Amino acid sequence: MRPLALLAAGLVTLAAPASGQRFPPDSLTNLKYYPKAIPVRALIDSMRAFTAALGVRCSYCHVGEEGEPLATYDFAKDDKRAKLVARVMLDMVAHINTEHLADVPERSNPPVAVRCETCHHGLAKPERLQDALTGTLADSGVEAAVRRYRALRERYYGSAAYDFRENTLNEMGRQLIRAGKPDDALALLRLNAEQFPLAGMPLFLIGEAQAAQGDTAAAIASIRAAMARDTTLARQGAQRLQALGAR
Repeated sequence: MRPLALLAAGLVTLAAPASGQRFPPDSLTNLKYYPKAIPVRALIDSMRAFTAALGVRCSYCHVGEEGEPLATYDFAKDDKRAKLVARVMLDMVAHINTEHLADVPERSNPPVAVRCETCHHGLAKPERLQDALTGTLADSGVEAAVRRYRALRERYYGSAAYDFRENTLNEMGRQLIRAGKPDDALALLRLNAEQFPLAGMPLFLIGEAQAAQGDTAAAIASIRAAMARDTTLARQGAQRLQALGAR
């Protein structure tokens, strides 16, 4: 049996009571990934680790009503897509840990292993913050994207689920400016400047967005403020000011 520690790359729920309404069950059925002889308690412990890593509950994969006793769940059914996906995820991670990572030269001891939380960080669907915001921006506009950022930060800040560091919105701003969307870039960059009031780069990029809007005076003021706040921007800022016609 492969170590359970190496098999946690996605939520999986593969066990079920053999008969009757009882939890924990006396025996397990419909085991399509784990060994048939796995102890009931060991499998339940693995399930709990998966729910923690993905921030979900048993009903995410299993047929049952949230809030109802686990004895009422039909753990044997394969009706939910998440359960089928979980089997694929477990198999994928087993291959990564036992085959691909095994080929890494001079591995550390103990070796690094991929687990559920390696990708999920408490999210059912692992995604980068910029991907979440880009989707909202495309579907609902920049105001909705700003609201979503605030909501995600309120809920997940400090959990490693999303990358709330300064560069995330800086890079989104750059991409939006290059895409000819300075208004959207400006909204996100101002949000970033609010979150990082001592940082210079959000101000510098605000200046770039303002320049793209045609507001040269505002762009010059923003870039000068950025240079005053962050001396490492002096050379880059001087070049941009010269290009904008500033003295």
